[in-house]
Amino acid sequence: MDRDNSITEAINGPTPMDRSEEGGLTITEVIEPQLSGEQLEDQPVSDRPPAFGLTDILMIMTTMVWGANNSVIKIAFSEISPHAFNLSRFFLAALVYAFIVWRSREGFSVSRQDLPRILFLAITGITLYQLFFMAGLSRTSASMVSMANALTPVSIVLLSTIFGFDRLRWPGWLGIMLSVIGFYGIIIGGANGINLKQAEISGAFFIILAGLMWACYTIFARPVLKNVSPTKLAALTNIIGTAFYLPFAWKEFSRTDFSGLSLNVWLSIIFSGSLALVFGFVVWYKSVDRIGGARTGVYSNLTPVFGVLAAVIFLGDKISVLQVLSALVIFFGIYLARNGHNLFRKKSSLAKPK
Repeated sequence: MDRDNSITEAINGPTPMDRSEEGGLTITEVIEPQLSGEQLEDQPVSDRPPAFGLTDILMIMTTMVWGANNSVIKIAFSEISPHAFNLSRFFLAALVYAFIVWRSREGFSVSRQDLPRILFLAITGITLYQLFFMAGLSRTSASMVSMANALTPVSIVLLSTIFGFDRLRWPGWLGIMLSVIGFYGIIIGGANGINLKQAEISGAFFIILAGLMWACYTIFARPVLKNVSPTKLAALTNIIGTAFYLPFAWKEFSRTDFSGLSLNVWLSIIFSGSLALVFGFVVWYKSVDRIGGARTGVYSNLTPVFGVLAAVIFLGDKISVLQVLSALVIFFGIYLARNGHNLFRKKSSLAKPK
């Protein structure tokens, strides 16, 4: 707690195509086909949307890390300024990424076709996201920040649909809406609730902009992931994005007395830099590559669930009945978003004569 010669081609990229027959995923495994229930039932198993599996488990682990990261950052901010902390963890993440790419022998080279897309992802998902998020965080209350963040999965789904990267049936849309409702329940059920008097609309506007940047970072990675591995793409975007972010954070960073920081702050930087920025981002891109941006985005609404649990464990906060019920709604919403297409198959299977 913590995205050619023309601009159009640089952002959108080519329409995703089937991969090679050497064991790679086919297009029907990452974009749900627009077929009737009977047609979906008659499809080969290999052509259906991927079932719940390791990717989903890793995404749940990622939201656990990101949820705990909010409490970790809150502890660190008592001794270090936001931009100084941010740049410190991004520096650490850049070193870890460089080591991983070096050990994997993938190298940092990319094709001329992918380079402008990677630059776009780095600027939107790292640089602009961090700037907008920090601007919003400094202008509004934490509750308003969380509520504005709930719109991010919706933005991902809408952009994914508009640009043709994902196709969701009505259970998927219902699941996303339920996860957003559950997200709001987590915030409303908190000890502080929602205090609109302290919230500034301009702050919420910046948080929404940050969410749009994250949505771009998520969905426009699909064409690049055909040619670049999720780990390498996460590494390149983070390193490049950090370079663009450097001028905006250097002043606070240079004035920080790092020798006077406590062990807790250093542990916070290590946790946030290695787990939240490296593990989390790599898993996010692997999930986008495997199950698509829309289904990946809905998982982000699990972050406040684990954020509340982390606050209970590390900060002594209390959890309410409404928050528990809201967490269950979020989990059910994620189930519908991920496996709602099975409702068509089951219905069709029951309708068929034996």
